[in-house]
Amino acid sequence: MSKYETIMEIRNASDRGQQSISNLAALGLAAEQSRSLHILWLYPDVLNLHGGRGDMMALLHVADLLELPIEIRRCDRLDETIDFAWADMICLNSGELKCAPEIITALQKQREALNDFIARGGMLWAIASSGAVLANQTELLDGTVTEGLGLLNMNWRERESVWGDDIWFSLPDGLQIIGNQIQVADVFLEAGQEAFGTVLYGRGNCKDGSEGARSGNVIFTNCLGPMLVKNPKLTAQWLKEAAAAAGIEVKRELKEEDVEIENRSFALIQKFIEAKMAK
Repeated sequence: MSKYETIMEIRNASDRGQQSISNLAALGLAAEQSRSLHILWLYPDVLNLHGGRGDMMALLHVADLLELPIEIRRCDRLDETIDFAWADMICLNSGELKCAPEIITALQKQREALNDFIARGGMLWAIASSGAVLANQTELLDGTVTEGLGLLNMNWRERESVWGDDIWFSLPDGLQIIGNQIQVADVFLEAGQEAFGTVLYGRGNCKDGSEGARSGNVIFTNCLGPMLVKNPKLTAQWLKEAAAAAGIEVKRELKEEDVEIENRSFALIQKFIEAKMAK
């Protein structure tokens, strides 16, 4: 059974309970032979915009290339108890801004366990509007203010119009990322909050040159794509960081020949963006 067929089997499961998928068979390993990197995929039926399932498939694919055993556990229900002690990485794919309050409420009920997860080095990342979950607060156009988890020192303000375009930015280590951005709220970083990256083209947080936010192992980015599909070097970087925090050895480095197609795609999109910048 292919990875796609396996993920669709999980998607269409009737009981909607926690289910998991791993790459142990692809690596020729038995469960008792190796400690897998544990990834929690939270609320995919709610956070279901812009190719989130593609990002999960990218994690599996790049983990295969790194010869890194991983297990992705899907958690569908907002009312279920999450095993944060099991997890090494938590993924919040893109969802509608109106869904953020429900996600915040669900996670606040298990806040102590979530804090423990972050304190021991677990990686938590959120994409696009799901980043509002990690913010201090979000203000909607009708004046409603929702308090977030406050894991990143940023505030959100709903926009009167939706911004959509390509986005191209660089990370502090020089790695460049390309994707898309569909933004319904401007993001304002407070004093001392580091951005995830620096915008080369696009809007980023609020057209101030900053893109996303990062505090240690907690990350937010506006970038869609699906981002991890289009940027396998970032995918490898995140997997390696999470594995290092969990004490798991990564046996192989990602090689240029592994991502030849993605590199060619990146170059074409970069050329297209540069043409727009020159106008």
